[in-house]
Amino acid sequence: GVFFIGFRGQESLGGGLSAIWQVEQGATGDGTGTGNTWGGRNTFLGLSGGFGRAYVGLMDSPLKRVLSINNQMRNGLTGPQGMNSILNNGDTSGDPFTAVGANNGSPAANVNAFSRRTANSFNYDSPVFSGFQVMAQYGANEGRAVTGTTGINPALYGLAATWSSGPFRAGLGWQQHKEYRGVGLTDTSMLASASWTSGPFLVQGAYSTLNYQVTGGDLKRSNYLIGGQYSMGQHRFRAQYQVAGDTKGAVGGLTPAGATAIGNVAVFNASGADTGATIWHLNYGYALSKRTEVYAFYGKLDNDNNARVNFSGSAALGVSGNALRGMDATFYGVGIAHTF
Repeated sequence: GVFFIGFRGQESLGGGLSAIWQVEQGATGDGTGTGNTWGGRNTFLGLSGGFGRAYVGLMDSPLKRVLSINNQMRNGLTGPQGMNSILNNGDTSGDPFTAVGANNGSPAANVNAFSRRTANSFNYDSPVFSGFQVMAQYGANEGRAVTGTTGINPALYGLAATWSSGPFRAGLGWQQHKEYRGVGLTDTSMLASASWTSGPFLVQGAYSTLNYQVTGGDLKRSNYLIGGQYSMGQHRFRAQYQVAGDTKGAVGGLTPAGATAIGNVAVFNASGADTGATIWHLNYGYALSKRTEVYAFYGKLDNDNNARVNFSGSAALGVSGNALRGMDATFYGVGIAHTF
């Protein structure tokens, strides 16, 4: 099992100004893994007031927070992780590069992923005006380093806007990575997410574009998600369908030479034909109380012949590189969720 626990507080400084802080971490049920790192989840210190909130630390990027509008599923594979594997090409946390020691300038986190918990970040959340809020983030260039004879200077820029009114929730996010994958390379993504609730029904959707700079231009992929939930008494019936489109654009100059993918985005051939994938998922939950639910799920990941999508944060297919090409995976499980 996976557990999340955190502590937060604030102190009034007068004149409507407050100091705010939070320390959050995860823990795995078997006592192993990076989930047991103290402060390994959203952890920050800052100020809040009539201007909104300004804070520094380890924090989810605005684009990642936009996707939370669609986080209705009760398992990691097609909840946030499954959505991130297609919509954001993965999920990761921390600085993209190691800036000290023998590995100076070496990748320390998934440099391809746009769903990020950004370390050493400066964050701003505006006040909420008529349901509308703006969020911004700058990921400082702590990974700046010299690799051989070349300097690399990675940084992250993120913006998002969300809106909530009655049964509607919507968000639009933009994120840019400067030199995450190499000197002079700039990658960007945009993501739109929305949901609508009416009585027992919830309908949700999302759309994203991924743009990776390569020799000759950008490698691009578009993706979408549709899903919903129907509640009947204590019963929750959920379904979700995701599509990764074929890659388009330039494919040259990947590092290392001869690389066949950028994360989950396959580039096995210049045309990008058959490089898409789908994930569909069914989920049933039974609410034991307002805070506790037991659930079961079943679904299928279907890669096209030249695709290599895997689940974010999971070794579901157990292989990498060319061996992953066109492979599929069926997943199922049961669980219990408790919020306190």
